[in-house]
Formats: sequence, C-alpha cells, structure tokens
Amino acid sequence: MKLQQLEYVIAIAQEGSITGAAKKLYQAQPNISIALKELENKIGIQIFWRTSSGMILTPEGEEFFQRAKKIVTDMHRLEADYSSKTEKNISFKVAATRSTYITAAIGYWINRLNETKNNYNVRFMETNTHQAIEDTGIGRADIGIIRVPASQSGLYAKQLTQKNLSQRTLTEFKMKLLMKSTHPLAKYDDVPFEELKKYPEIIHGDEDLNIFRKTYINPDFVSSKNEKMIYVYDRGSKFSLLNTVENAYMWISPVPQNHFGGGDLVIKNCSYACVPTSDIVIYKKGSENETLVKSCMDSLTEFSEKLLINK
Repeated sequence: MKLQQLEYVIAIAQEGSITGAAKKLYQAQPNISIALKELENKIGIQIFWRTSSGMILTPEGEEFFQRAKKIVTDMHRLEADYSSKTEKNISFKVAATRSTYITAAIGYWINRLNETKNNYNVRFMETNTHQAIEDTGIGRADIGIIRVPASQSGLYAKQLTQKNLSQRTLTEFKMKLLMKSTHPLAKYDDVPFEELKKYPEIIHGDEDLNIFRKTYINPDFVSSKNEKMIYVYDRGSKFSLLNTVENAYMWISPVPQNHFGGGDLVIKNCSYACVPTSDIVIYKKGSENETLVKSCMDSLTEFSEKLLINK
C-alpha cells in the first residue's frame, strides 16, 4: 500500500469522481483508475460503488477513507515538521487564493529569507479558498491564505475548527474595480454598477460569476444575459487581457496604485460592492510558534498593513 494510493482515495471521495480527483491532483485519469483497482485487489474490499452519479464510498470504503485521511495528514505533518527543522535547508509550502498583493506579500517574506544564510525551497500554490483549506488541513501546505466574505465567516470558522486549523486576519476590505485609465468609466469617482454590463469583464475560469458577485460584491445582485465575459485560468493572463481587450475591467482587492508598476491601470471605487471581505491566514493549531510559520505570518501581516488602502 502506497501513500499516493491513499491520496487518490481521499481525492476521489471528496470530488465524487476519478475525473475530479485527476484534475485536483494534476494526474492522468487512467493512472488513478489503475492505482485504485490495484489497491482494492490488495486489501480485498471494494472502496467505491461506481454509479451513474459518480463514485460513492461503500460502508467498508468509508472506514478506509477515514483512516486514510488520518494517515495522510500525519505523514504530511511529519514531513513538514522535520523539513522545517533543517537549519540550512528550509522547506515551506503556501497555498493561497489568487491575489496580486498576496503574491507580492509572499515575495516580501522570501526577501527576508534571502537575508539569512540558509538555502530554501518555497512552494507557492495559487488556488481557490476551498482547496487552500483542504491543502492546509491535510498538511500539503504549511499555511494557507483564504478569502472569506463576512456573511460566511461563521461557516468558514466552523470548517476550520473541524480541520484543526487556526486563523489570523490579514485585512478586511470591499472589492474594487481595475481598468485602464482610458476606460469610459474611469472618469467616475464612484463607478455606476449598471454601466459595467456594457463592457467586457475578466474573471477566473473556476469561479461562478453569479456566486462570485452575490458573495463578494452585493447579495442583491441579479444576473443578466446582456453581459460580455472573459474567463481565464491563469492570474497573469488577467492583466495581459486587461491591457489588450478594449474597455475590459475586473474586480480586485484594494492595493496601492503604484502596485501595478506605474502602468496605465487605475483602481476605481464602486459603492455597489458592499460586502465586507477578509483575507485570512490559516495554519495548523499549535504551529503558530514554529519559526517559519511565525516568520511568514508576521511578514504577511506587516506587508498587508503597509500596502493595503481603504481598509
């Protein structure tokens, strides 16, 4: 029995399909299917029922799944604990929601690592909030950074507790608009929301537009078919398209204007965006005093306090 096989079982159970597990783990679907079949043959039980609606754990499979989760979590934590104790060979993993300032904040912390004489291996994984919680919970990441709307803070707090995770708020804000200075709406100090539907909106491809707007912009949002949408799957592509697609815009967290390198992009207020949102650092309970975890969190907090505007 291999650790990777256990990770496959966990991913299949959580995603409900081998296809979903393959996408989550960046693995080929046939490899996971073969590994699952070999595992079931080896341990002599059927872990999943194959149904038209997806993969469902059998009663024996449910017990195996729970034990596998504990083993995988313990193994990742063991690896993280001992790799971080190597003074001259630092290993650290971060899972974070896609955000320009968060990426810059991680760079700010890495610059501090450069001031030491240690070698380091930092893995920075951009993902969504759900995956960042999952990765941190099972020990695949040493810390996570998530984005949580105020209306759902209680639900997320409960989820974090269930996964034995603690949290520290980096900043609170309301979403703003980013567009070129030549955009027709850039003339407004407060951009009228109804005017936005005339222009192309850029959004990340794994975000449901309606859910995103209701959750992070305004709970009273009503979808309209008269919209121009551009879905992208890489954060860097958003900025490239913003500069090349005429009159495009996108929603962002508030950052200083000079954070975009003095280019032709401007940040604009839109009072329709009324949902208070928090960026939060999450970590395993009891790990906050570990040297690297504490160092990273302190640097992230310091960076956020210096650069975020209009909190």
